[in-house]
Amino acid sequence: MSRRQFGSVRRLSSGRWQARYPGPNGAQMTAPTTFATKALAGAFLASVETDMRRGTWFDPTAGTAISLGEYAATWLTQRTVKGRPLAPRTLDTYRHSLEAWIVPTLGNRSLGDVGPADVRRWHQFVLAQTGPTAARQAYALLRAIFNTAVSDDLVPRNPCRIRGAGQPNTPERPLVDLDVVMALVDAMPEHLKAFTIVAFWGHARLGELLGLRVGDFDVAKGTLRIERQVIEVDGEGPRITAPKVGSIRTVHLPAPAVDALAAHLEKRGETRPDAPLFTQPGGTELRAHHVHARWKTARTRVGHPDLHFHDLRHAGLTLSAQSGATVAEVMRRAGHVSTQAAMRYQHAAEERDAEIAVLMASRATR
Repeated sequence: MSRRQFGSVRRLSSGRWQARYPGPNGAQMTAPTTFATKALAGAFLASVETDMRRGTWFDPTAGTAISLGEYAATWLTQRTVKGRPLAPRTLDTYRHSLEAWIVPTLGNRSLGDVGPADVRRWHQFVLAQTGPTAARQAYALLRAIFNTAVSDDLVPRNPCRIRGAGQPNTPERPLVDLDVVMALVDAMPEHLKAFTIVAFWGHARLGELLGLRVGDFDVAKGTLRIERQVIEVDGEGPRITAPKVGSIRTVHLPAPAVDALAAHLEKRGETRPDAPLFTQPGGTELRAHHVHARWKTARTRVGHPDLHFHDLRHAGLTLSAQSGATVAEVMRRAGHVSTQAAMRYQHAAEERDAEIAVLMASRATR
């Protein structure tokens, strides 16, 4: 065994060379691989010494002491988004992805033992076993877990490197014009007409509408305060939570929505501020499946069987952009925290502006 200034190398009985060096704590560490020549082993030691001096050295054994399954379980209990715990529905989705797709195939592997090729094989397996949505969710979760492992200095790089695999590929939703919106409102039952109008003019999500209270509506100011949502949790039923991060907001409603809500409350005769703003006809709890059932009937009746209830929000936000709202203003009305989502509606406004230019030219010709 030949001695060096930093570390040592020796020739093994196989003819290959082994490199050893002192770790930061003084313990002797062995290179993760052997080398074909003494020079290559020496070059490895030189690179380790340089990295230690620069403070960029990574302990190759760090990720071998814990399995992916163990780390993921701890990660799930500690995960926050902008300082807030995971939403119950998000937590359910993560648990399902872990239990169904990640732990059974990769859970027993140590963090440091999972490489890019392993992730590619795993991703192809998941795609073959389930749909693209579940595969996307599982991949995005695995990537997030490894991002944290990189921050914890357990692995040097994230092995999840499949471009676009964790990004949703949502097709562009159809744009619903005002005539169709009003036809849909007319087709909904009486107790859901104002509900449907607010979804369009107030850009509220379904869960946010279900979470509204009488006191959230200020008829004098024409505003609606959105600060909670109702979500359905598997095995538990409805649960009231805060809305999505950055979605607490006060929305100024256009006159049609103010009038509809005022008439809705006058008909109900409800004045308690903490009472639900929308209920079933008998006053019982209104839940998402009630709305979906009525919506399915209404959209079929007006000849648009593929419309989603969420398309009302999309249409209302597009109208706000077409009315001249800036990206920041659309974000505030929608409760968006990123400009990427708001830019979808700005893009629609630009397309409409092009159509208007064509119409102006044709009218001038006539």
